[in-house]
Amino acid sequence: MSASKVDEARKVNVLLIGESSYLFSFCRSPLEWAGCQCHFAESHEEISRFLRYTKLDIVLSLNAHKGLSAMMALLADSRVSMFYRLPVEEGCWWVPVFRNGENCLGTPAFRPSEFH
Repeated sequence: MSASKVDEARKVNVLLIGESSYLFSFCRSPLEWAGCQCHFAESHEEISRFLRYTKLDIVLSLNAHKGLSAMMALLADSRVSMFYRLPVEEGCWWVPVFRNGENCLGTPAFRPSEFH
């Protein structure tokens, strides 16, 4: 593929949801290096705004305990893949919520080393 075709290709839009963009410092650089366009939201209003103007591909949330069902309702009609970070005693698990718009809660979670 020529360089001009790559430039014309749409970047993967990733929405990072949390209380501070700083909390995503562990993954933002690798995502951007891989060619993703990262966006940040703190509230359901900001998520709604992104959904009106941006086709989201991936959603990563650190706020699973704050209205997961409301967030799922906002994203239900999209083809998004969504994961939330679940803290555990040592580290975290990434829990799948949607895969390509399909609800997949209850499927196995990923350890950070498996999540890429």
